[in-house]
Amino acid sequence: MSAQIMDVLVIGCGASGIAALRKLHDAGLKVLGLEAEDRIGGRIKTVQYGDCYLDVGAAWCHGEKDNIVFEIANPLGLLGRPKPDHKWYVLSNGELLRSDVSEGILTALDGEVAKADKNTKQSISECVRKAAKTNPTLKKEKLSQAFVEWFERNNHVGGQTDPIKGKSLKGLEENWGCEGEFMLNWKGRGYRTILDVLLNKFPEPSKELPIQIHFKKEVETIKWRSSQAGNPLVHVKCKDGSLYSAKSVIVTVSLGVLKERHNKLFNPQLPAEKINTINNLQLCVLDKIYIEFSKPWWPETPASFTIIWQEEDRAKLSKDEQWITEISGFNTVEYHPNVLLAWIYGNAAEKMEKLTVEEVKFGVEKLLNVVFKKSFDVSPVKFVTRTEWASNPFARGSYSYRSVANEEKGGSAIILSEPLYYGENFPIVCFAGEATSHHRHASVHGAIESGFREADRLIASFKK
Repeated sequence: MSAQIMDVLVIGCGASGIAALRKLHDAGLKVLGLEAEDRIGGRIKTVQYGDCYLDVGAAWCHGEKDNIVFEIANPLGLLGRPKPDHKWYVLSNGELLRSDVSEGILTALDGEVAKADKNTKQSISECVRKAAKTNPTLKKEKLSQAFVEWFERNNHVGGQTDPIKGKSLKGLEENWGCEGEFMLNWKGRGYRTILDVLLNKFPEPSKELPIQIHFKKEVETIKWRSSQAGNPLVHVKCKDGSLYSAKSVIVTVSLGVLKERHNKLFNPQLPAEKINTINNLQLCVLDKIYIEFSKPWWPETPASFTIIWQEEDRAKLSKDEQWITEISGFNTVEYHPNVLLAWIYGNAAEKMEKLTVEEVKFGVEKLLNVVFKKSFDVSPVKFVTRTEWASNPFARGSYSYRSVANEEKGGSAIILSEPLYYGENFPIVCFAGEATSHHRHASVHGAIESGFREADRLIASFKK
């Protein structure tokens, strides 16, 4: 049992948890982080790969203006700008498509989503499917339907099996992008660099802040309404039997974990409005497959490949191979000249996670044979590594989004972010993490912003 009573316990040490710990520590409060895994970072996960690093979680800093990650990292010279990439559009029978025609179709789809009325209960998916039948550019192109399907995969619009779980048009208005370069890279160091900066480990590791974090502490219960009047404490019990007490906690676990465990995690239960929000907000599963080749076979670097599938080509594959038709494309990877990154999302990503690495490699080789061998001299695959965000019990997905269910049944990131109070005014349980970011959910900068937001809230409350 933890002997001392902390001012604040931070549950989950991903980007938002680390941001909160840093700010609370700087304010002189007694803080402790509890992390279920054996590392910090959550959905930021940088792994060593050769003499460089790969990001199996978040990889790029998206935008500059009003982006807390950019504001912290850019003055330190940590961010690199991408060079313009050469875009290839490849049909599933191996033919190369004309770039101008392909880009014309995609521009038309983007335009339809941009001009759609956002104050409806409609999904993005419904919007683009209607557009394929009504937009003049799309109506005359025989591949429009195949491009619509690619657009849905590439934008992870959700709702494949249940339309109510699809991304809502309203969500596009609620989630604010940051102006500026969308694909700023970490110059080969990986996204974990931001955690090193927050903990003062960068640029000088010896100056790391003495912030306590206990690892492999999977939280089982958060008892937040203490019977001791006048001296309310939050009692936290971990799966290994260890107990912790604090005047307040910040819960930063992912929306996926809240969906799965909120009824067992909180004692007493969360208010109905918050449970409704947890049920209606959705979590996207987006996975990566990194593929290393014996040498690069693509004619230009940087490059991106968009794969457009036709039904007749899909039909030639066995049931077990169908998942490869959901890979939306490949990108080259900065600082890794022999590596391509493949993207896969939704149900297909979950199927891919259930395969062995050997089976994934076999599937990737099949895709390369069917789609790329006709137009490119593809070199052999040396190595494949993939992400498993749906299977990870401490993530259960990649990022949150506002769904049709939110438009129909209520709930929002703002409601999720509301603290639970003791009496009228003391926030005894606070909520942070990307899903609680009011306008920047689905991003690391939203996660960090939310950690700072809740730390500021508690600092102000402790001062009172």
